[in-house]
Amino acid sequence: MLYHIYVLVGLIFFYGCATPIPPTGGPADKQGPVILHTIPETGTTNFNEQTIEIQFNEFVNRSSLTNNITIEPDLGIDFETHWKRKKLTIEFEAPLPDSTTVIVTLGAKISDTRNNKMGVPTTIAVSTGNEIDEGSIVGRLRSASNGKGIDGVKVLLYRSPIDLERPATYQAETDTGGVFRFKYLREGIYQALYVEDRNRNKIWDARESAQPFNRRFLDLKKGAADTLDVIYVPQVDTLAPGILGVGLFSTHRMRLRFDENIKVNDTVDITVNDTLGNTYSSAYPLYIPAADPFVLFAQSDSLLKEGVSYEVIIEGITDLAGNELDKNNAMFEGSSQEDTTLQRVIRVDSQVGLTPKQSLIVTYAAPIKERDIVDSLVIAEGEVTFTDWPAISINQNILTISPQKEWIEGVDYQFLVWNPATQRRQLYEPEIWDELELGSVEVAIADTNSSVQYQLSLSNEQVPVFRDTTFTGKVELTGLPPVAYKLVIYNDVNGNGKWDKGTVLPFVEPEPYYVQETVTVQTGFASEVILDFSKSPKRLRREEIPEPEIE
Repeated sequence: MLYHIYVLVGLIFFYGCATPIPPTGGPADKQGPVILHTIPETGTTNFNEQTIEIQFNEFVNRSSLTNNITIEPDLGIDFETHWKRKKLTIEFEAPLPDSTTVIVTLGAKISDTRNNKMGVPTTIAVSTGNEIDEGSIVGRLRSASNGKGIDGVKVLLYRSPIDLERPATYQAETDTGGVFRFKYLREGIYQALYVEDRNRNKIWDARESAQPFNRRFLDLKKGAADTLDVIYVPQVDTLAPGILGVGLFSTHRMRLRFDENIKVNDTVDITVNDTLGNTYSSAYPLYIPAADPFVLFAQSDSLLKEGVSYEVIIEGITDLAGNELDKNNAMFEGSSQEDTTLQRVIRVDSQVGLTPKQSLIVTYAAPIKERDIVDSLVIAEGEVTFTDWPAISINQNILTISPQKEWIEGVDYQFLVWNPATQRRQLYEPEIWDELELGSVEVAIADTNSSVQYQLSLSNEQVPVFRDTTFTGKVELTGLPPVAYKLVIYNDVNGNGKWDKGTVLPFVEPEPYYVQETVTVQTGFASEVILDFSKSPKRLRREEIPEPEIE
């Protein structure tokens, strides 16, 4: 009997402490937990208790609460959390200070037992005095690569006296649209920072990336609301790529392996040196395989002999963030292996569409030496078939098929390209855009003068089209195929040839920047983009902001 009592007590303890799991069955649950009510309600004044109760609509994954609950401002009072089914109780271990607005924030990553996240942080605020602070600050973080909102990252807010070496007074988390909100703030002078707070200690550590907003200080009046400019956060990748090694597939074919994904620039230069450092041979890139974007196949002009050591020197290759090679050389041994590469089509550029004078470019796996590739090429121009198209050129492993002056307006083209791997022709039918089908994009800066220069790039990788220009006031880009483009515009204030996100210490505000991932060009029309950087929140003159206390 005593044994069975122990077992029963153990089971009761186990099921009482474990995270409850709802019964299975019914439609799939894809909604995160929702707060039904709290005791006390948010906005309550003259609060003199030491517990806050939060009732959810479903069972919560209790481990997701760790690191996703904050109490602000820092009261120096520890607290414990207790669960009773779907109810969370926060119990402070000492009385709360008088006349203080206490803010409890439940992070967006709190989830239910099926790992559905709340998605939006929830704030509960109570005051131990006669009134509750009602000041607010709102802002947004966007990705500098595509302009989309960045969710689930932290923004720290410091109140005067400001000491960036101590924990921030408040923190906010961005929602799925990249928006963050600070609510229930006291009047005072504030400074906001985006910080990659990896250890969640609300402190900007030296190894953590940080970014300022366009205004260093905000003078928040009692009960007032303020808005920060949108800031664009670049890809946090400052590490330069390096080459890990060179493998030889034959006496001429090299496989260059890097420590991250790479891209080849127009200025690429590959040189093979002997052991004395003298130039032995030049080499050229063939292609980057889609399955291994950290690999580059290259071809040496000269024989790489077995038993001989060589060094490869590479220039003009970067990672996807634009960082140039740090380790750009590697030693390797020659080979006597004959080239057994299976010649095949790797990719066809511009197969989506061609402008009247644009060429169709076919990349093969190896240098083109087979006559079959040219002799088997068939081009159908409407109802006329060509087996000896005259405008063809070969450069190493690249086959370029150009128009005879230009592709004929209103005529459909079919390109049957020979693929040696399958011993069959592959059909490509790109759309031919005539001059009347091309469109344009007009970009205007509404708040500028003739002396302010902006950098602009317009790109589409599938066509491919890339326009890069500098302009003042207004610019029109014409002759564009009717597809969607990525538009990036920024003002190079310091003239260093790139966009700068700003620095915290010393304070340098971010350079004006805008990115739109989809600018659609329509046939025969001009798409218009008007930017007004002056529509961002009013920037107070320096003398209008009281000097904050800075420790």
